[in-house]
This record gives sequence, structure tokens and C-alpha cells, in this order.
Amino acid sequence: MEAAAATTFANPEWISGLKAGRSDVMAALRARIRDGLGAALASRADVGDADLDDFTQEAVLRVLERLDSFRGDSRFTTWAMAVAIRTSLTALRVRRWASSPLDERLAELAAPPSTPSPAEAFGARGELIGALRSAIAEELTPRQRQAVLGELDGIPQVVLAERLSTTPNALYKVSHDARKKLKAALARAGFDAEAVTEVLDES
Repeated sequence: MEAAAATTFANPEWISGLKAGRSDVMAALRARIRDGLGAALASRADVGDADLDDFTQEAVLRVLERLDSFRGDSRFTTWAMAVAIRTSLTALRVRRWASSPLDERLAELAAPPSTPSPAEAFGARGELIGALRSAIAEELTPRQRQAVLGELDGIPQVVLAERLSTTPNALYKVSHDARKKLKAALARAGFDAEAVTEVLDES
């Protein structure tokens, strides 16, 4: 493993070697990802060696699936590590929510707050967030509210889809339609489209 970790290739050789299933290139990719995830997740008390092994295996599969999407704008290993970290963080979010009382959480999110949050208490952004809450309550179907509120709370789509007895693709369509409704409602209320997009993307 140490020898594989020290191996380096140019971008074209990474791609061609992985597509050809070369054992030395595959071993080097696994070693790079395992080492990189070990460093990136070192501060997390909820990640052990077994988790890193599982994350590495899943990340390698994701990288292989997405080889054709690599455009060559960066080093291949940089791109592969970005895929690996996203994959691992998604797995951790899924694990966090896997046993959570999701129905209770969604009901809590849908309920209007008894007091405004600091972000809602003052300023133009506060007005926009207040209008967003109203639009969520008045414009969306119950299913759309669940999808949007769950996503804004950081619940992974794969977990939401499972709990709502649907597929990730169907849930994406529900969420997409809901966001279009919200943007239209807020635009009618006079809010700038760019500000609306920012709040919907970052809230």
C-alpha cells in the first residue's frame, strides 16, 4: 500500500489506466483516496478505520462511474479527492439522519416560529426570509413543503426519498417545482430574483 500511495501518474494515464482496469493504477487511486480521507476526516470522532475503508471503497466506485465527466481542468487526484470527500460527507449525513424521527422534524420545521430568528428580526434579508416562510406555507403542497424544508435543514435527498416512500429522481422533481413556485411568489412580492436565489440556495 505504501508503494501505491507514492505512485503518481499524469492525468491521461490515470484515465486510461482506470478505464483499462490496470491493477497498479487502481491500487494507487485507492491509496490516495484512503490517505486523503484519513487526513480530511481526522478531526471527526464519529469516523473510524472501518468507516474510512467503507468510504474509500464507495468513493472509488463513484470516481470510476464519473471518469467521463473529468474535464482535465485540475490534477486528476484533486478531482478524485473532491468526489471522495463529497461521497463521504453524504454518507455521514445519511447515517446521522438514518434513525432520526424525520416526521417530527419536518412537522417542527413547518410550524411557524414563536419568535423570529436573528436573521429574520431585522433588515431586508429578514423580510425576505419572512416572506419565504409565508410562501412555503401558502404556495406549496404538503409534499413540496416536506421536500423543501427537509433540504433546507440539510437532510440528504436519499434519506428524504426513503422516508417519503419515493425515489430520489421523483423527489428532485418535487423540489424543483417547489422552488420555482417559491421564486415566482417572492418575485410577485417584489423581491429581487438574485436575492431570492441566494436565500433558497443558502438557507
